[in-house]
Amino acid sequence: MKTALSKVYIALVLAVCLSLSLGMLLVGPAQPAGNERLAPAPALRGADGRLNAGFLSDCADYLGDRFAFRQELVSVWSALHAALGSSTQEQVIQGREGWLYYAPTLPDVCGQSLSDGELEAIAQHLAQIQAEAESRGAVFLFTVAPDKASLYPEALPAAYPRLHEQGTLERLRPYLQAAGVHYVDLFDLPMPYYRTDSHWTARGAAMAADRLLAELGRESAYAAGPFREEGPRSGDLYVMLYPAGPGSEPGIAYDGTLRFEHLSEPRGGDAIRFETAGEGQGRLWCWRDSFGVALYPYLADAFQEAVFTRSRDYSLPAGEDCDVAILEIVERELPSLIPED
Repeated sequence: MKTALSKVYIALVLAVCLSLSLGMLLVGPAQPAGNERLAPAPALRGADGRLNAGFLSDCADYLGDRFAFRQELVSVWSALHAALGSSTQEQVIQGREGWLYYAPTLPDVCGQSLSDGELEAIAQHLAQIQAEAESRGAVFLFTVAPDKASLYPEALPAAYPRLHEQGTLERLRPYLQAAGVHYVDLFDLPMPYYRTDSHWTARGAAMAADRLLAELGRESAYAAGPFREEGPRSGDLYVMLYPAGPGSEPGIAYDGTLRFEHLSEPRGGDAIRFETAGEGQGRLWCWRDSFGVALYPYLADAFQEAVFTRSRDYSLPAGEDCDVAILEIVERELPSLIPED
């Protein structure tokens, strides 16, 4: 009896292994999920022409990232862990009531990510950027998109140790004030974020746009909408856990009229640089990150001309004069503003 069961068990294991490997020939290799980076194809020889001693290990990594039905199996495994209140991804925290958090942002909540010296260095760097923009005749605004965990910590699974009573963004404010940086604070706004994404919704971005424009003395009411719900949306954190999932919450889109056009292909706002023309006033130069994907349509509508860039070179290029220069960055990327020695 034991021998028969052993044979059945071995047969099942072989069948599963063969289905995952041979399945690559039938349905193709698994594709990356979200921002996932897959292991490169193994090379028998290195760049120097010598035999690659780690060839077999590289083969295992390559196949391990691409075996058939990988994303479906990862999704099932994540669902089983979620039912037990845990996460299969080190970078994703399983919060209460379906909330997901990006784990690298937790030090910001606890005030542990940056020292006082680093915060002061950031403020001084921003003061230099502001001075350069103002010397070119531009009004400079600096704003920070709060990490979701900083703005909505109540759904975190447990208390986390704090080095300071305040989070990173709260600790940065007095340094910005002392350096004279024209800082536009968004932390007090009830900006909605997606439960399964690390970003704000279209309504949250509209609130940020209204606050920035108000700081410039302009009236706007983008946050008043209208907005519409779209089909199930797969947030960036959701995709990390459930790469084959159908999406878990409705998307939110602005349903009003925005009068601007793209002068170059924006790739949905993900391009390194693109330009827009609208019916507003003045010329805008905006350094932004992924939060700018939802933010830029409102700003493009409010200005006659606008340039949006993901460049980390925070200086206006020669010949690129503007009336307003805005630097938007998410809280977790504040360390990138520390000047290099």
